[in-house]
Amino acid sequence: MDIHRLQNFEQLVAGRGRARSVSPAPLGPRIDRVAALSLGLGALVAAVSLGCSGPPPKPDGRPEPPPFAEQVRAVRAGRVTRIEAAAPLGPDDWESLRGLAGLRVLVLDRGVAGDAEAEILATLPDIERLVLRRSPVSDAGFSALAGCRSLEDLNVPQAACTATGIDSLAALPSLQNLRLGGPNLAGPDVARAIAKLPGLRSLHLIDVAIGDEGLDALATLATLGNLYLDGAGVSDAAWQRYFKARPAVHAHIDQAHHDRDPRRGHD
Repeated sequence: MDIHRLQNFEQLVAGRGRARSVSPAPLGPRIDRVAALSLGLGALVAAVSLGCSGPPPKPDGRPEPPPFAEQVRAVRAGRVTRIEAAAPLGPDDWESLRGLAGLRVLVLDRGVAGDAEAEILATLPDIERLVLRRSPVSDAGFSALAGCRSLEDLNVPQAACTATGIDSLAALPSLQNLRLGGPNLAGPDVARAIAKLPGLRSLHLIDVAIGDEGLDALATLATLGNLYLDGAGVSDAAWQRYFKARPAVHAHIDQAHHDRDPRRGHD
């Protein structure tokens, strides 16, 4: 084995020096394999150093979204209808959203939207889906969100609202999917407010203790097809009453199918 030839090649790939002149005689089969492996590694290192590997993946395996300002420009140009922000938005970012036509989906993975930002969201004329994680929107903010007349899907898992804020959502004619959680949400009044949402089809309450009375109130919601309750504090007797009233509802309790769920074998 011409060990000097191999060492020169590896030094060239690693950038530690220039290779010395070598004989053009062909390498043996084993040297060919080692050289090919070194060449592949060198190409990978070069690609990474030149930024050719693409954006780094998010924890869920998806690539990081483009810069926020770039996404806003793309919506204005009519190229996209969705914006996803992986980092909290600054004041200028929020102002760039005000009245943004053509935006249908906004996902804030790391927030932070409060009541003032909810007023900006209410100016979005075409918004259909809002995902506001780490966003302590209170009753006042939910009242502002009621201005999103085209909203179909609302996800605020760390809200600061009470049942009063949910009452405001009854003004949304197209709301179909609701996912809520928050320290101020508890008791049957929360469920009674949700039962007033006329077209709701899917509901997920995260650690919201509605109790038996709350589940009884949800049984009056005839449009509901999917129900997900975590930490609801509901007895078996209440569930029996619920399924007697709504036998076709697909129900999850604390991340598991209810025994009487008609679709419990779907996955």
